[in-house]
Amino acid sequence: MSEKTNREQFKIKFDQFVESIKQQIKDGIWAVGDYLPSELTLAERYDLSKNSVRRGLDQLVKEGLVVKKSRIGNMVAAAMPFKPLTLKFGYYPSIQNEAVLKELIERFEEKHPLIKVQTINLPYNHYSQTVYDFFQNDMVDVVTINYNDFLDLEPYHNGMFEPLSENDEVYPFLNKGFAAPHSYVRPFLFSPIILCYNVKHFEEAGIALPDSGWQWEDALHAAERLTGGDAEAMRCGFYFHPLSLNRWPIFLLQNQVAFSWDERGETHFDHARFIRSIKQFKHVVEQQKAGVNFLSDSDQDTEALFKSGKASMIMCSYFSLNQMIRSDIEYDIAPLPYSGDARTMLLMIGLAVNKQSMKKDAAKLLVDFLGSEESQERIRRNTLSLPAAKKTAEKTGGENVGLPSRFKMFREIVPSYRLYSDLGLSFKELKEIRDELRLYLSGLLDETLLMKRIETKLSRTVPLMAGERGKEQ
Repeated sequence: MSEKTNREQFKIKFDQFVESIKQQIKDGIWAVGDYLPSELTLAERYDLSKNSVRRGLDQLVKEGLVVKKSRIGNMVAAAMPFKPLTLKFGYYPSIQNEAVLKELIERFEEKHPLIKVQTINLPYNHYSQTVYDFFQNDMVDVVTINYNDFLDLEPYHNGMFEPLSENDEVYPFLNKGFAAPHSYVRPFLFSPIILCYNVKHFEEAGIALPDSGWQWEDALHAAERLTGGDAEAMRCGFYFHPLSLNRWPIFLLQNQVAFSWDERGETHFDHARFIRSIKQFKHVVEQQKAGVNFLSDSDQDTEALFKSGKASMIMCSYFSLNQMIRSDIEYDIAPLPYSGDARTMLLMIGLAVNKQSMKKDAAKLLVDFLGSEESQERIRRNTLSLPAAKKTAEKTGGENVGLPSRFKMFREIVPSYRLYSDLGLSFKELKEIRDELRLYLSGLLDETLLMKRIETKLSRTVPLMAGERGKEQ
């Protein structure tokens, strides 16, 4: 008998099996809530392999007739096929690795067989504008959204986001950070900005490892000794992407710089603190050496330099540590060096539901699942990201990835966490200061001119009415 004939006969038997079960369910032989015979029994009855029976049952699951109950069996869920509801989930590209997203979505679909999730990778550039456009056109039901993008959309919160119930299981500072007149975002992941270092480089140079007392001068002194090597082993002692909106504001936060506006819309801030902050910032950047700076377009470049052994210390996040999971580099982490106060930037990623979505109930089910103990535990075990749920994040044991020895350090430095909004700036204003810093680092502005240009630019962008700042797009 030819191979083609065998395939045709198998398909006939397979189709007969699927249609037979469908008809039995329709006729009430198997009522809703009943369990079908075991896969072995069905295989013998229809002269099929267990794998073929499993494939046929998977097809019935997709049509909404059957639900698979782990370790129990296959339960009849409906008498007539349903067309599965499709949720569209937009996310930051890095979330795939930072939260084992594929695994979580598969588990959600197993628990809710009548809901399918279509994942949409949204670009980092202009993320908030993309979310706004997609929401307005009902192209996305659920999104991941970080604190920066959430505040960038502040004027539109009420019209864009569906209110969500607050989850008491997450760290209070995360709920507080995303707080608005309503709870629009469910915290999902978080990270402080930290110092990551190559242990071998320190041992080779005979330098004591970083600790929580390190100030920037300590870090730069160590970096100077770590920098160098021959042509093949050339490396930078310390590196970070200078113009990252999650990095340079830390220097302002550590020196307690805060911006305010008077009734005329003119901006005010402590000039001495500001100048001290940006001088420190420039000093750290200059230590990196100009040649390395030209290699950097993003924070991801920093992680790539570290993985390749070309940087001994980097400013990074716990999210960044996921890049090191399959790396052979022996590394560890420490609190970020400081000048002034020991402060660092807090990064938060949450989940939000489109208020215009026609599938809001299903969208909330997905948000609830991703914030559940099961999902947060999967993130804890399989990534180096920090889940938002406090009890889960602080558990130990069962990890499937190697942890640096000081991984739980994040618990001890909570008092140092700050948000960029603690500067008193909107996200738009933060980006405008960054544009001026670009000129400053290039040597085209000195501190005095930089300060005057920032005063002028911020004042020009502030509406006259107090309280209206940041509402213009």
